[in-house]
Amino acid sequence: MKQTAIVYNPTSGRGRGAGIFETVGAMLSARGVPFRAYPSASDRMPAACTEQALADGAELVLVLGGDGTIHEAARPLVGTDAVLGIVPCGSGNDLSRSLGIPKDPGKAVEIALNGTVRRMDAGLANGELFFNVAGCGFDVDVLVNEKTLHSVSRNGSVPYYLALLKSLLHLNIRQTTAAWKGGSVTSSALIIAAGNGGFFGGGMNIAPGADPFDGMLDFCIIKDVHWYDVLFLLPRFLKGTHIRSDKVLYFRGEELTVTMDPASELELDGEIGGKTPVTFRVLPGALNIMVAAQPHTEG
Repeated sequence: MKQTAIVYNPTSGRGRGAGIFETVGAMLSARGVPFRAYPSASDRMPAACTEQALADGAELVLVLGGDGTIHEAARPLVGTDAVLGIVPCGSGNDLSRSLGIPKDPGKAVEIALNGTVRRMDAGLANGELFFNVAGCGFDVDVLVNEKTLHSVSRNGSVPYYLALLKSLLHLNIRQTTAAWKGGSVTSSALIIAAGNGGFFGGGMNIAPGADPFDGMLDFCIIKDVHWYDVLFLLPRFLKGTHIRSDKVLYFRGEELTVTMDPASELELDGEIGGKTPVTFRVLPGALNIMVAAQPHTEG
């Protein structure tokens, strides 16, 4: 039986994290699985919690949280033999959705304890790790506005939709050059995304072909658009059908370099960090993760 650690953020999922910890702790105890708990005191503390868990000999690090908590907690696991398990309890849970890990805590715990260990890829954006999706452009504008608007309302998805509206009203189309092995494009661009996983923004399927285990990243470039094109494309993100549009360049590769004018901040798994110019590249087989033998899918 693996020595198990629980890393969790009590504020994940607008405060659901603490309750999920009690539920998961009871499940592990009922199964006779001993564990040590490492609660995070802030959004930036999960990495320190994981480092301490590894120092204490943890072999399985069970992370309770959303994409931001996982982004921080998983970083110290890269290049180690320890295994990441996930119980989704964030607001978006996009990486869990890409991996087929269900929201139900009992099912997620079952996968973490009895699933299959696989080596999952990660991505790098100017050397900074991400595990799901990184990008620049409109999605970052929405994210920046959403964080600002949390002071106006913390009610559910209200800040996100207010941020989306504000970003549409002040649409920032950037002159962009993107270059990859064997090709390049220069155009006005709305979004450039690098997907190790497929989903971002709480379920938008920005990279529908992404496979976190294939040693590649899926790149999505939305270019030459006007505001009315954005209104048309946004609903199509939900199903991943935007890639059929002539406004979208979609391909798979190991590396992509992007410059933007004006510069854009970067989004890494829903967290803001760094600016363009940026080079995205894949880090194949970066860490061990528990997944279901027969993946569960959630739209």
